[in-house]
Amino acid sequence: MANNEKKQTPTLRFPEFRNDGEWETDTMGTIFDIKNGYTPSKSNPSFWDNGTIPWFRMEDIRRNGHILSDSIQHVTPAAVKNAGLFPAYSIIVATTATIGEHALIIVDSLANQQFTFLTKRKSFDNKLDMMYFHYFMFIIDEWCKKNTNAGGLLSVNMNSFKKLTIPYPSSLSEQKKIADCFVSIDKEIDETKHKLDLLKKHKKGLMQRLFPAKGKTLPELRFPEFQGTKEWILKQLGIIGDTFGGLSGKSAEDFGAGKPFVSYKQVFNSIEIDVTECQLVKIADNEKQNNLRYRDVLVTMSSETPEEVGYTAVVTNKNISECYLNSFCFIYRLFEDESIDANFLIYLFSSDVYRTNVVRIAQGITRFNISKTKFKEIELAIPENRDEQRKIAETLSSVDKQIAKYDEKIKALEIHKKGLMQQLFPKL
Repeated sequence: MANNEKKQTPTLRFPEFRNDGEWETDTMGTIFDIKNGYTPSKSNPSFWDNGTIPWFRMEDIRRNGHILSDSIQHVTPAAVKNAGLFPAYSIIVATTATIGEHALIIVDSLANQQFTFLTKRKSFDNKLDMMYFHYFMFIIDEWCKKNTNAGGLLSVNMNSFKKLTIPYPSSLSEQKKIADCFVSIDKEIDETKHKLDLLKKHKKGLMQRLFPAKGKTLPELRFPEFQGTKEWILKQLGIIGDTFGGLSGKSAEDFGAGKPFVSYKQVFNSIEIDVTECQLVKIADNEKQNNLRYRDVLVTMSSETPEEVGYTAVVTNKNISECYLNSFCFIYRLFEDESIDANFLIYLFSSDVYRTNVVRIAQGITRFNISKTKFKEIELAIPENRDEQRKIAETLSSVDKQIAKYDEKIKALEIHKKGLMQQLFPKL
């Protein structure tokens, strides 16, 4: 590829096309027939029962990606008798509500009214490759987010949208070369995501075997060196530890400077705490707040669903300095400093038995909460032998490290893809 500073050419260009001159431009309204999606009447079962025609919603994009051949819901031919189907290789783009999402639809279909359909006009059959345009649409998605009508329901300014100038190489070969570049990156991202999903399933299955089922004192899988040794002991959390509150008495003005504190998001998204990512809060010299300690288990108290309440993260830094916890979480602290390995705590409080117990005690209607009193009534099986605890933690930690590598690879590929888009496409 070579640098090219011409107005309608990208920063980077494949060598074989570097002397092909500037790209062509046309407006969205010139290239595409632009129509709104729609929802057939839900009260008419003949439109929906035993339907075979894909009817796309935002959930389809979020579940299956940006190139779609089938949908979660389907409609019947009767539903499209008057309006007709949108043809395969149309683009749907969200132009109201959740703006800035699109998909290339490779089957005849419908979509709900949140989407606008872009169907290529016949005169552009030999001028514009739709896979090329699909990737350029990621640039347009960002444009859509910034160009909305003021007031009422959030929507894209369609007059500006139809006048939007679209650059494209005059050569279909160059368009396909650009598309193939991104297809190859997406393929690697998808393959890595598939490996990641398999590894997460492996970890889930491994944890189910390494920890006893509810009420049991022996796991299904036990390492050879511990087979035939003592059974695990059922312990009530309130007998072996106590709970402490997070920050109290703070106002918005207290945050942004001072001492580090662990946020709700850190606890919810992590299994162990990285104190280098902490935000700051003002703490007076004589102020009484609960300072975090090594092996503290930090617990989220509230969430929108019972399945997401009671998430935990463990303080595994032995030399943790002054650090506090947000007010929407609480601290669970063991009485005996050496009774349970810190890394084992990470997985004990991620186990199915713990999660089942937490969901059971969650209370609420629109938002669910757990009380510290009920939390302390939870009973979990724990091996007395710290070597067994460490062996379990080391095994699961090795899987987590591989999971982290796949996560990092996916993030790196996505950053690489975004960078290439900024260089292989001219700016709007």
